[in-house]
Amino acid sequence: MRKPVIPEPVLIILLAVVVGVVGGVGAVLFRLMIQYAQVGFRWLAGASFHMPHVTVAIMPVLGLLAVGVISTYFAREVKGHGVPQILEALALRGGRIRPRVGFFGILAPALTIGSGGSVGREGPIALIGAAFGSSLGQSLKLPDRYTMLLVGCGTAAGIGATFNAPIAGALFAMEVVLGSYAMGTLVPCFVASVTGVSVFNLILGDHLALTVPSAAFHTPVSLVLMGALGILAGLFGIAYTRGLTYFEDLFDNWHASFWQRALVGGLFVGLLGLVVPQVLGVGYGTMNAVATGKIFGIMVLLLLVAKYFATLVTIGAGGSGGVFAPSLFLGLMLGTAFGTVVHGLAPGTFAPASVFGVAGMGAVFAATAQAPLTAAVIVLEMTGDYRLAMGTVLACALSYFLYGSMQRDTMYTVRLSRRGIRILRGSEVRPLQSMLVKTAMRSLETRVVTTDTLQSAQLRMVELHADALVVEDEYGAYAGVLEAPTVLAATGKEGLDALVGSVSLNRVPPVSQATNLDEAMQRFALYDTDLLPVADHQKLLGLLTRRDVLQAYQTHTTLSLETDRKVALLQQETGSSGAFQSFGISPGSPIIGIAIRDLRLPQNTLIVAVERGATVVVPHGDTTIQEDDRVVVYANPPAGIDEVRKLLSSSQRVKA
Repeated sequence: MRKPVIPEPVLIILLAVVVGVVGGVGAVLFRLMIQYAQVGFRWLAGASFHMPHVTVAIMPVLGLLAVGVISTYFAREVKGHGVPQILEALALRGGRIRPRVGFFGILAPALTIGSGGSVGREGPIALIGAAFGSSLGQSLKLPDRYTMLLVGCGTAAGIGATFNAPIAGALFAMEVVLGSYAMGTLVPCFVASVTGVSVFNLILGDHLALTVPSAAFHTPVSLVLMGALGILAGLFGIAYTRGLTYFEDLFDNWHASFWQRALVGGLFVGLLGLVVPQVLGVGYGTMNAVATGKIFGIMVLLLLVAKYFATLVTIGAGGSGGVFAPSLFLGLMLGTAFGTVVHGLAPGTFAPASVFGVAGMGAVFAATAQAPLTAAVIVLEMTGDYRLAMGTVLACALSYFLYGSMQRDTMYTVRLSRRGIRILRGSEVRPLQSMLVKTAMRSLETRVVTTDTLQSAQLRMVELHADALVVEDEYGAYAGVLEAPTVLAATGKEGLDALVGSVSLNRVPPVSQATNLDEAMQRFALYDTDLLPVADHQKLLGLLTRRDVLQAYQTHTTLSLETDRKVALLQQETGSSGAFQSFGISPGSPIIGIAIRDLRLPQNTLIVAVERGATVVVPHGDTTIQEDDRVVVYANPPAGIDEVRKLLSSSQRVKA
């Protein structure tokens, strides 16, 4: 007799409950670990430096040093702010996250926050839940789509628990991580989020994350001002995202060891904390003090500026923690400062400054995460005051629109995008967006002149096995595209001796070499053609066909899989995970112009990618190193990274 099989929808709901329980417990453990880390760092710093002010300055250094050890030798995924690692796993690995990330993903950010690093709790908690959901899906050998769904459920549980916001937790998973509102996604995410929040509240109690005075909008003019705040928040959101990128690049391009980065970054944050101690850690106490009017005036502006730089340096120097909570902190300060100015101009006329602060909190996150629904709902759930909905929703919508019209990438996807990973709707990735026309175009062999006969054009098509030819006039200027059906119809009506210039040509606009292949494929469909001319300032340089694009994609995919296979083989042989490192090729480097096969790389070391401007090249033996390239190297064991660094700066670069 066959055993009854649990229907898939029921199984997923049951697994969502399990993931939710773990997410809620994980959020509790994370908070406890932060508290223990704070006590430990204070004792450690105080035992070495008996002066309290020195203790504050040195604690962030110790925290960043500890995180640097973890991210360098144990789990590189914990470096950064959590959510990008989840998106990368969904986009490239079917939601597979290494189980060890669950442990180190809770330890590293606890050390960062406990030592005073200016980061949030939500990203790490999301990564903890996502890692468990991924491990559960892998252990049960579920299809990728279910493993990815469990990753989303873990994210929902973590976010919902840390903010006591079950609706926003589920919306975050669907809007930011999975990019899907389908019923098959919505129900498990809500179940996981509600479960996570329930478990968390059962252990630590049910408390609002943020307390604000009860208030409503006094006049319709307040809504207009909320719209203005939304625009201001959108501009500030761009500054926040670009600041994160700038400081991450600043520290990455500084060719120093992790402990040197930790020393410089930690000292900066620690010294800033001596002046403005409220910027250290997550900052929910300070947020409550500002929202209730206990901190006001110029101090709010000082907190805005200080928290901005403290967060950027903490993340850039290698800290582990979220950027969600700092965006809420900054939004609250921005909105409160805006509301204070409004009340200074017309006292008692508009809504209290705290109301503008709450709306600003949601608006900055709506912009930087491009998640207006999550932003609006999380603010309302955190405060418990739904009378703020009208102004908050308006500010979030306008900041979202302004940011999206000026910048494509969010604070979660900008680093992935620069590596050639384009996150469109959660788990979707389009490799063709990272490949340019110049990498797939061919020479101007398939061309004819307007004075040629249709017979010669027909013979040319047969000779080249082409479905279309590019046409030039007698002066060499581009005239259009001649396609096989046009030739067939014209020869039947006008005869083989008719001239190419006498038939109707497809006036397909040329593309530039810098156009990506994804856009090129859209142009093929838009102009109903199989051939695109490639030109620079009206001068024809080459041609691009659908077949060229498909061949480039196939080559990219094949080489990517081959690289993955080699990395997996090295990991299997050595029994360790190895390490990745990016190196810039500066002008005058001795390896410029050298093919990868001729580089004398250390044993068990691979060049897995070459970043060339906006293009990510998957390398093979014939790939030559060019000036201003960035090469991504995989070494197993990680000590090989130092040997590669020496190789790139030495003159002994080729095989003997």
